[in-house]
Amino acid sequence: MWSYYCKHKGICIGLDMEKAQKYLSRIQGKIMIGCSEVEVQYKDIVEKPDYFRDAKDFFRYQLSTKAKVWEHEQEVRLFILDPWPTYMSLLPGQNDDKGPIDWKEVRAFPKIGGECFESVYLGINMDTDEKSKITSVARKINPDIKIYQMGIDANAFKLNTELIK
Repeated sequence: MWSYYCKHKGICIGLDMEKAQKYLSRIQGKIMIGCSEVEVQYKDIVEKPDYFRDAKDFFRYQLSTKAKVWEHEQEVRLFILDPWPTYMSLLPGQNDDKGPIDWKEVRAFPKIGGECFESVYLGINMDTDEKSKITSVARKINPDIKIYQMGIDANAFKLNTELIK
């Protein structure tokens, strides 16, 4: 995914899902709010699914299926069930007191503790200043976080990781 989305200049964040589950599954009033992990299924997609024929599984199929060519990503998706505002955090600037919030445009993220963040992988082409900023923020969030620098393997078509101390 590194090369497809950010030219090896981005980061990848590793989460401890067992720890995160404690934050993501809770009771608000009388309603259980939880999350669902879905492993993406990779298939040879020949034709578009037919909603009217496959209505029972249509939405799950749409949310959890990718073309076989992407199988190397080994993607897992996390779905928050019935998110509540008290349970989620808005991005900076989304609630800036300039009037009513257009909820169609809001992107919210679940609040989880720093101990849930177990690793950060820094892209090969990431700017030195950006690496420093990311490393500093990551260590503030979780002093025990492992930070890795990605590198090119000279002997194979793959990436290597090196733990940064």
